Amino acid sequence: MERKQQETETLWAQIMEDMRTLGQAGGYASDFVSKLRLMEDTGTKLIIEYPSDMPFIWLEMNYSDSIALSASRVLKGARELDFVEAGTVTELQTEPDTPAPSTEEKKVTAAAATARRASKSSRSSKMQTQLNADYTFENYVVGSNNQLAFAAAQALVNSPERLFNPLFIYGNSGMGKTHLLHAIGNALRTRREDVNVLYVTSEQFTNSYIEAIRKRGDALEVFRKKFRKVDVLLIDDVQFMARAEKTQEEFFHTFNALFESGKQIVLSADCPAARITKMDDRLKTRFSQGMTVELTAPCYEMRMAILRQKMQRWKTNLLSDDVIEFLARNITQSVRALEGALVRASTIASFSNGCPSIAFLRNNLADLMTQQTTSGVSIADIKQRVANEFGLRVEDLDSRRRLASLAHPRQVAMFLARRHTSSSLQDIGAAFGRDHSTVLHALRTVEAKLNSDAILRDMLSRFEEAFA
Repeated sequence: MERKQQETETLWAQIMEDMRTLGQAGGYASDFVSKLRLMEDTGTKLIIEYPSDMPFIWLEMNYSDSIALSASRVLKGARELDFVEAGTVTELQTEPDTPAPSTEEKKVTAAAATARRASKSSRSSKMQTQLNADYTFENYVVGSNNQLAFAAAQALVNSPERLFNPLFIYGNSGMGKTHLLHAIGNALRTRREDVNVLYVTSEQFTNSYIEAIRKRGDALEVFRKKFRKVDVLLIDDVQFMARAEKTQEEFFHTFNALFESGKQIVLSADCPAARITKMDDRLKTRFSQGMTVELTAPCYEMRMAILRQKMQRWKTNLLSDDVIEFLARNITQSVRALEGALVRASTIASFSNGCPSIAFLRNNLADLMTQQTTSGVSIADIKQRVANEFGLRVEDLDSRRRLASLAHPRQVAMFLARRHTSSSLQDIGAAFGRDHSTVLHALRTVEAKLNSDAILRDMLSRFEEAFA
């Protein structure tokens, strides 16, 4: 046992040395990975222990690939990584000098092994779906910015018939579209393990198609069978198919095959289908024929709820209430940016063995905070430009009067504020003395007019150039 432990320690030291050679374990990283411990190399998997006060999400996001690369170089072969929290009892731990098991104990052990293999087989089956088990409805924080999208996703899962097909979810990057797609897939798999769910990004779909064409033979038929025989197809960031004419043609036929077979399709994009440039009009029409829902930036209360939920899931209490409030008030760009800020703040806290100060975080999170205002455009700037365009005063846009001569410019200003600032619907509404539902109505009204109103399109193009 002692010899095996020494071999394990030697192997880990070699992996760490290789990481340093590759420049992956210096500075902060050196302090971080030095707290890890290799428990066992099973031949196919490395079991790595991490301290209970270490933010696991940071470890997984930033070091798992580096460790896996160095391990494969040292061991001359790939290994899976399994991270376990310190103090966790695993089936790998055995007592030395254990008496030989009885016949009955052997039967029990064999049954347990069979159960583990079945469980592993089930997990392997789920892995084929490419679903992330961490993205579920249960840990999706719901608020006014995503309530409709969440309700539509749950309705899709709870109803055996197709209420809407496809479900098209759009919103800026980092608003939670990917989480919602995975949550749909995971919920469906929980209800019925035999349901064939496949999640892919549009880039993966495109690359698979190109590879099938390159290989020739029956590769294209295998590709088509993979995507057209599923029960539920989840395609993320479908806007990246734009400009790839051959891929769009293939997806058009895939979409039709699934739709005509009564299979469910769920799509996400960063804008409404009608606004995806260089996308085949036939696809735009099909994307819009079902249910379209938008995800917008979360308000302050939502951001606080997201931060507290993440801390609870990650089992960390290293940050004070003041720090959480600081993050919620200053990282407004997206849910992804908010999570990134929380990961970084938690990591800093774990290194310093104490909660970092607001001043320290302000410096260390400057890149995340400045991303929110890179355009240099504020709601006040937008209101002034729109007022000038329509020959109005800024005060007129805030007026409670509902005259058409004021309502239209106000809606245009709200639309531009949504496009060119990171403000939530609530924040935009407050800037005009309205609530978020009024802003949502304004966005939909302007979107509807864009298709038929050339004057409006030209005006918005001028604003786009001015704000670029």
